[in-house]
Amino acid sequence: MGVAKRVGATIGAFTALLVATTANGDGDCVKGYRDITEAERGTMNAVLETAKKAIPAPPAGWVLRGDDSVSLATTICIDQEAGPWTYELMRYYQRVDDQEARNKILEKAATDLAAQMAAKQPRLDALMAKIQAQSQEAAAAAQSGDYTRIESINKEMQKTSEEYQKVVEEGGTTAKMNAAAAEASRDQEMSVVVRVNSGFEFPSPEAQRLPPPSGAQSAYRWSEKRGSVQEAHALVLLGQWQPSSEGGLQAKLSPNAAAPAAQAISVRVVTDESRLSPTLDATDFNALASTLVK
Repeated sequence: MGVAKRVGATIGAFTALLVATTANGDGDCVKGYRDITEAERGTMNAVLETAKKAIPAPPAGWVLRGDDSVSLATTICIDQEAGPWTYELMRYYQRVDDQEARNKILEKAATDLAAQMAAKQPRLDALMAKIQAQSQEAAAAAQSGDYTRIESINKEMQKTSEEYQKVVEEGGTTAKMNAAAAEASRDQEMSVVVRVNSGFEFPSPEAQRLPPPSGAQSAYRWSEKRGSVQEAHALVLLGQWQPSSEGGLQAKLSPNAAAPAAQAISVRVVTDESRLSPTLDATDFNALASTLVK
């Protein structure tokens, strides 16, 4: 089995699905459900198929996480059928061409850490023995009811524990391991999510405005940490959007349009900083915009 197939089998399914709700929310379905018609499914399927072609294929050395397929719901709650309906396409990418190099980064960091700890071990052992002796002394003081001595010993133990931790951290041990973990995980995953009729979108408060790509109304970018990895985020909005009194941005959705019709689209990209601009450049926002009802 090839690398790409092994990764796909291990990681799980790529998802492209209909979220069978409306912008009005997910309350109890009082009136029951009805089947979604072939025409309604056809409208949504056409939008999602366009999105599949509009967002980038995996870069060289990358694979899709799962099968590239579209699955649409077959029923809709009658309470919510007036729409507009919200549905989305989620595509996840995994890098597979440099795992050996990533493993070597971690192996070297582990080897260096082991060497550092071995050099520190005599001092650590001495400090641990001191802590154990202090603990025994505190127990003896407790048996005799000498609470003043107990308080004094606890302060001494705290100081010894701080000395122990200081030795552990000498040479930037934790910082170096964190840096190695971040380097081994950087530029390894990417996601692109296309949401139709989402209603509201919330860029980060620290987001910067980007010149919107052709076909889009507005675009934003910011950076966030996922564990030890710093990732770039982008949000691109198509259709009519305006600031919301509740924060973020609200799509101007007409109740007169057909429920499954695409009135507004958001595209979210999460990737390494170096890939953000190329990923946006490789996305056909004009094609996405062509699916919006006029």
